[in-house]
Amino acid sequence: MLKLLCYASDLPSGVRQGQLPGACEQVACALDGQKVVDFLPSSSHLLHYYASDVALPASNAHCTQVEDALQDRHYGVWAGRSLRDMSAAEQLSFLSDPTFAPPEGESFSAFCRRTTQWLQAVGQMAQPAVVLARPAVVRSLVTHVLYPAEGSVTMAHAARVDVQPGSYSLLTCHAGQWRVGMLNAPA
Repeated sequence: MLKLLCYASDLPSGVRQGQLPGACEQVACALDGQKVVDFLPSSSHLLHYYASDVALPASNAHCTQVEDALQDRHYGVWAGRSLRDMSAAEQLSFLSDPTFAPPEGESFSAFCRRTTQWLQAVGQMAQPAVVLARPAVVRSLVTHVLYPAEGSVTMAHAARVDVQPGSYSLLTCHAGQWRVGMLNAPA
């Protein structure tokens, strides 16, 4: 059985003020090594998958692998833009149309497809691993596990799952079937 411990990093600084995340801004990751041992007790050697938009903790002594598929959604020229600065039509499209992509950006559907493909590929492994990613990425992985049918993940499904910054979630895979073992455990 594969165990995948997902740590949700901090949010980019402008998100709390209603701004879309910036592509270049790397966010802090306060991964607690003792928590990892608590959640994955039989794992002496862990692979850490992390997105380049998350700062890797300095104390990390494990094998690390950058995964582009684990980056936050790409907002194109809208990165760093406030939702309040968008027209009503832009807001409606952005918040309700899963195929809508900001100029030079990525749609919600494409973002979910990217993270889902990564999860399906990593599901072939037998070694426990840690994922260090932004909360939206962890939410996308969890949402895929909860709604696994092709094309079934909608914006409404994603809106029902909260992933708090600094929290841990555990996904397990046995015989190709993913399960949510834990969601939003505090740091």
